Amino acid sequence: MVLALAFMAIGLTLINQSGGCREACETLAITVLYAGLPISGVFGIVFGELALAWPLDVTFWVVAGFLLARLADNRRIGVLGPAILLVTVALIYGLVLSLFVELVL
Repeated sequence: MVLALAFMAIGLTLINQSGGCREACETLAITVLYAGLPISGVFGIVFGELALAWPLDVTFWVVAGFLLARLADNRRIGVLGPAILLVTVALIYGLVLSLFVELVL
């Protein structure tokens, strides 16, 4: 949950820079923003603008955290491995959405 908030804060900060954010900076900003806010990312793609559906995003991360803890407990492994996997998948998901935004919109 904290990492999702950090992703959101970094993404919004990069997007709202006064000097403008172009090319790689824009891709990075949208990637971390959509990695932290996966439901908002889908709404952003569908509606064509930045939509913040934070209650749904918070629900998503709470459920993902619960499932991650349950998976780690059932398999009797540490939480660090699945947590790193979850962060990696979130960043890849954000990158795919950001590339989709750049190509289509």
